[in-house]
Amino acid sequence: MKRLAYGLTFMLVFTPAIAAQDATTRLYGDFRYSYNRADAGDSSHWAGANNATRLGVRADLAGRSFTVFADLQVGVSVEGEAGGGAFTQRYYLAGIRGAAGTLTVGRHSTPYKLAGLRLDPFYDTSTLSAGGAAPSAGLFAGASYGLSILTNGWADRTIAYASPAFGGFTVNAAAYLDTESDHDYGLGLGYQGAGFQAGVQYHQVGGGRTWVQTAGVGDALRGHASYERDAWAVGGSFERIHAAGGGSQNLMYAAATFDATTALMLAAAVGHVEAGPVQPVTGTGFHAGVFYTLYPQARLHALYSRLPPDLGPDRGNLALGLTYHFALSSP
Repeated sequence: MKRLAYGLTFMLVFTPAIAAQDATTRLYGDFRYSYNRADAGDSSHWAGANNATRLGVRADLAGRSFTVFADLQVGVSVEGEAGGGAFTQRYYLAGIRGAAGTLTVGRHSTPYKLAGLRLDPFYDTSTLSAGGAAPSAGLFAGASYGLSILTNGWADRTIAYASPAFGGFTVNAAAYLDTESDHDYGLGLGYQGAGFQAGVQYHQVGGGRTWVQTAGVGDALRGHASYERDAWAVGGSFERIHAAGGGSQNLMYAAATFDATTALMLAAAVGHVEAGPVQPVTGTGFHAGVFYTLYPQARLHALYSRLPPDLGPDRGNLALGLTYHFALSSP
């Protein structure tokens, strides 16, 4: 009887509010694959690569003054690269968005990561990786060379807040709860207006157990800026990463895109990694690519990337790839 009474009370109190809300659910996914002629420095070979094929579901419940949402996404194995498992973990989060800003909890892409990801036209393709690697087989995706390893992965046990814009300015803050040691946290400030975006993001590592990419990192600071006008866009990132054991390392990345037609985009980028204690492969890498949209859901790309490192033989990759996106929504 007590449970029935609780249930009836819940229905009487919340049914009017639920009836006034608009609920949507969306199943979505990307198939991402490329064929590559890779030069790994010590060998040259042909390789197929899963460029982060994924599957996700998102639900939104919009009310009069705020929206509640949840998003869950997994990676999909294409060639059994995940030890035979069909799916791998990507992210999961839930939150509330309204006039006062957005609050989320769960496992997410950090604002520090996203500031670099948005600048990178080659993200989740087979360009040379942030660590300087060329594809061999299986999963190969993430940030391009010149961006740090902190532009990859997801952080666990997140409590994150992003403010609404005030005169074009926004602030963000997040805590990453470590059950065994000090917590990580992140802070950021951004500006957007008239095609221009700029900001700074800071990430402090406590115990280092909430985000695998922070292994060996003490803290990191990124400044970024971009400008978009008509058919072209340019942007850049500067990072200074301090190692947990002392010392620092600077990384720079700049990219440009040009929409030659409504279907054809040209992209180029250059990345430089100075000597330091965090990322061992240093030097200047180059990326160039062509992206052609067959349909709104399907895009082909061809790209070439090259890195003559400060130490060791040159490495590079020539890739041909396909991205196919689908989405199913209800109601």
